Amino acid sequence: MSDIPLSKDQLNKEEKHFHHFYNLAIILSFVTMVEVILIVLPFVKGFLFCSLVVLSLVKFFTVIFIFMHLVYDKMIYTLLFVAGLILATGTVIALSVLFSPNRVDQDAISMNPETEEFRKISEQTAPRVRQAIWTSEHQLV
Repeated sequence: MSDIPLSKDQLNKEEKHFHHFYNLAIILSFVTMVEVILIVLPFVKGFLFCSLVVLSLVKFFTVIFIFMHLVYDKMIYTLLFVAGLILATGTVIALSVLFSPNRVDQDAISMNPETEEFRKISEQTAPRVRQAIWTSEHQLV
């Protein structure tokens, strides 16, 4: 820290920021308490999920905008941050859909190539695969 004394105005400004952050911490604690209460009480799962998502988003954006000082910055910085956040969210959703368990053949992954069942399936599908390859090669010519 610097040893330069602060003026009266700067001290008042810092004190306001301290109280602002203190009040924000109390509000975030209250929202967390509401989330815990919602989890404990017997609510319908759809309502519970939506409520928790909304409360979490409120807390997330509050922390981002206040503690990262986006409130005090120029609007272009906030827009850049939000654009990156939207891009990252879209990427996570796309990857979640692409690699979801219902799109992966779990039997094919878990099948052992040394078993009799694997050999039987391979013998059944090999002629069809060769026929498909032969057909596609001759259609290109």
